Amino acid sequence: MKKLFSTTKRAVLSIIGIVVLAIVAAALLGGLVLSRSLIGKERAGEIALADAGLTEEEVSAFRVKLDYDDGRFCYEIDFYHDGAEYEYAIQAKDGDIFARDISEGGRRPANSQTASGDTKDPAPEVTTPPQATTTPETTPEITTTPETTPEITTTPELTPEVTTTPETPPQATTKPQYITVEEAKAAALADAGLTAAEVTFTEAKLDTDDGIRVYDISFYTAKAEYDYEIKALDGTVHEKEIESFKNPSPTPTENRNYIGVDRAKELALLQAGLTAADVRFTKAKLENDDGVLEYEIEFYHGRTEYEYEIDAITGEILQWDIDWD
Repeated sequence: MKKLFSTTKRAVLSIIGIVVLAIVAAALLGGLVLSRSLIGKERAGEIALADAGLTEEEVSAFRVKLDYDDGRFCYEIDFYHDGAEYEYAIQAKDGDIFARDISEGGRRPANSQTASGDTKDPAPEVTTPPQATTTPETTPEITTTPETTPEITTTPELTPEVTTTPETPPQATTKPQYITVEEAKAAALADAGLTAAEVTFTEAKLDTDDGIRVYDISFYTAKAEYDYEIKALDGTVHEKEIESFKNPSPTPTENRNYIGVDRAKELALLQAGLTAADVRFTKAKLENDDGVLEYEIEFYHGRTEYEYEIDAITGEILQWDIDWD
């Protein structure tokens, strides 16, 4: 009896092992089939750049990510050019662009009206010939029944309604007059009591917040980081957030031993083999890390992100990291 149970147990374990192997094989095969059916990140990036009329050398912070949205695989692509942000959503199987968003000041492709994510308003149709020609179509219905002939006299009353259609084009062509991104920057700086020379901008783009068109303006100084939402219609402040750094950079009279944030930037660029003209800084501030004062320096070169931690007194690079998108 004991031998019989032992044999049954071995059989059950064998069956379980076979089932597990079958599941793993099916998952590997499914992943292989899926990867071969997609166009790939590189091709998706080429499609987005071609649509924007740009090359990879002309843009910065280039990112390509595979995502699953509404039952379909798509590539989400974003990059910057001349202060404008470009965002694309491309079908992962056939490379079709089904969403596009370009911030204020960006170069727009000629066929930008066809993508659902573009904010460009389509040109309105001025004339409405289909409405004007509806009256003749009713004539055969009236003449088919002699009893309805007296109703023909009501047709002239419809003519004034047809002539009112030209009044609609002015309403369709009128667009809100938004302030420029530079005016939005100036409004944020004025509210913060700062000048452009005193700050480093990290973001400036047109966006929508709860149905209100606003400019997202972000910048920082040695002492704080500022995030503003400026209304695009009148330039007033919609929202703002100011975060003071824990250990702001001291002035020369406070501590003459610190190398300064500009020197920290130079050291990071020197180690990376780049110049200030080659990169876009996203962070440069003094922090206290477990009692050690250090400068945190972050910047982008193309699609590559660089992060540095530099000793605030000696200038020694304590830690650095490079992330390729």
